[in-house]
Amino acid sequence: MQARPAIVAGDGLASGQRKSFWRRLKANSGFLFILPAALIFTVFGFYTVVYSIVLSFFRWNGFGKFSLLPFSCQYPACAFVGLGNFREFLYQEPTRSRYFWWALEHNIIIGIVVTAGTVLIALPLAIALNRAARGQSVYRLLIMLPMVTAGIAIYYVWTFIYEPDGLLNTVLNSLGLGFLQAKQGWLGQSNTALPALMVVLVWSAVPMATILYLAGLQTIDRDLYEAAIMDGANPWQLLWRITWPLLYPVTVIIVITSINAAFQGYEMVYLMTYGGPAGHTEVVGLQIFKYGFGDQRQLGMASAMSWVLFLAVFVVSLFNLRIMRSRA
Repeated sequence: MQARPAIVAGDGLASGQRKSFWRRLKANSGFLFILPAALIFTVFGFYTVVYSIVLSFFRWNGFGKFSLLPFSCQYPACAFVGLGNFREFLYQEPTRSRYFWWALEHNIIIGIVVTAGTVLIALPLAIALNRAARGQSVYRLLIMLPMVTAGIAIYYVWTFIYEPDGLLNTVLNSLGLGFLQAKQGWLGQSNTALPALMVVLVWSAVPMATILYLAGLQTIDRDLYEAAIMDGANPWQLLWRITWPLLYPVTVIIVITSINAAFQGYEMVYLMTYGGPAGHTEVVGLQIFKYGFGDQRQLGMASAMSWVLFLAVFVVSLFNLRIMRSRA
């Protein structure tokens, strides 16, 4: 009688492990396609972050040699100053610290006004658009025009509108409201320059906020409104008790993105006023650009300001997320 071959438990276990490995590899094969891009982004992104942190502790005008791998800092074009850059623009150097805090104040004002204006305009627009029986596609296209138009072109058009003989002053004069005109241009007077810029920022931010609110409105169950109407709720109560609470997560997203744009953006100020007149539209992002690429050329100072600005934006965003989590 021929003996049966012995079954080795280890062989079955190894075969099962191999099959399980290939199944996991097949299930996660999509990650292999993004792995090269992820590695490149990680390596170069990590290097630039570390480079910026290290550079913030040095005084370097962009000339000479400064590198991390291998580390090289050629004196006197480059010199280690520790926290000197931070101290200088935060409190030590009166002129620079005054302009920095003044620019940060402008960022805060822009963040508050633009965020509030965006929400107050976008929400009614979204509600009206959601109730429109016909032509929603056309309305969406018209609302999205400010987003699909090149930013530089938009800024130059608004600059023309705000000129002393521009469209805004011409319209005011034709309506008999010449006393409201800005004789030196809306961007040339210290009391009107910053509000004029904030109008452009709100106009640019409303389209995306409107689309986000519209998407949120279309997810709300209509039965909630019908039940509330049967209980005698008026339109204001419907808005305050149903629409607004259910759109709260969308509002938080709009607030965070608007605040981030207000603190980090500077392109519009650069193109329309360059911080003028007399610094009345100066923002921190523009100061960083001037220190990094302008005539002053202090790259260490620019890096230090960038990290302070990053921490400010991070704290504000974290605060908003905590509020959202507490309300959820």
